[in-house]
Amino acid sequence: MSLARAGLVFAMAAVACGGRLPLPALDQVDRVRASDGVAESAGLAPDSYARAEQARLDALRAHAAGDDVAATLAAERATAAYATALAAARTARATLEMAAARKSLDDGVVQLQSLEASRTKLEADAVELEKALVIAQGRLRPASSGPALREREAARRVAAEALVTQARLICGCAKLVSPDAEGLGAAESAIASVREGQGPSARGPALVDAAARSRAGCLNVLVRARRASANAVALSDQLLSELSAAGSFNPSIDERGIVVALRDAYRGTQLSDDGSKRLAELGQVAATHPKFAVQVVVHDAVPQATGDVDGRRADAAVRALVAAGASPSSIAPELAGVHAPVADPVDPRSRPRNERLEVVFVPK
Repeated sequence: MSLARAGLVFAMAAVACGGRLPLPALDQVDRVRASDGVAESAGLAPDSYARAEQARLDALRAHAAGDDVAATLAAERATAAYATALAAARTARATLEMAAARKSLDDGVVQLQSLEASRTKLEADAVELEKALVIAQGRLRPASSGPALREREAARRVAAEALVTQARLICGCAKLVSPDAEGLGAAESAIASVREGQGPSARGPALVDAAARSRAGCLNVLVRARRASANAVALSDQLLSELSAAGSFNPSIDERGIVVALRDAYRGTQLSDDGSKRLAELGQVAATHPKFAVQVVVHDAVPQATGDVDGRRADAAVRALVAAGASPSSIAPELAGVHAPVADPVDPRSRPRNERLEVVFVPK
């Protein structure tokens, strides 16, 4: 017997006596089973993992029974099933991560929207606070004025007349908001006292301090009268936007309300064609905004020879507004004369701008 044949016989005898030799396919299955991620797939892809485990068990049984062909096939199925379970686990993990990322994105969008809403509200609150600050500053009592030279004293008389005129107009608006406004009587008495002290026969110093206090007092009355209306600011903003959008009024806003200034509104004491048209439009605005009263103020560039001219002009404006739909009980005419200029009354080039008709929409 040759040595090769003897070795083969010896090997067969060893297998018969000592059990079966290891199968490489089973070793491959065990290596795949122990690799990173496969064990985790039992929780993320349990069906695929269970099929892999069953195929591995079939391979072990077939190998133990001596059927290495069946064991190898089962081991290959197990390897493929483990790979499938690993891929399914990765897909499931990616799906979970995508869902978590989407939730984070949605939460971020909601938070961003909340922050945007908060920012918008804060900006609106800041605007309202600025308006309140302007009003509060106007209500502060001014500091007293010291002695002055003759020229400065004359200027103080002009300033006092302007301040007391503004006070009268502001108190007039307070009366439109509430005829029984708290402090209105005292404020009007203060105006009368200043006007008496500022008369042509007055020889003492200008009552500029008293005039400033009377203006602050009227503004205080108007602010308190409006406290009953929580929507006064919002209504004013809305009307200001509407008039601005119309493109032909150029409205402005002051302590009284929304102001529309009309120029060249008269021919003598009668309304001009343009003045009649504009007042008709403003009368329609007043009719559609019943929560506003209307103050009609006639201003002059030069003093009128008689007070009747301005009175007739104011009456003509009131009639035009009422004819267009404004409520007569919500309109108050005022005569400011030359005491509330918007341009230098000494300069002949700019002085004509002081002649105007103001239609003031006063939120109630």
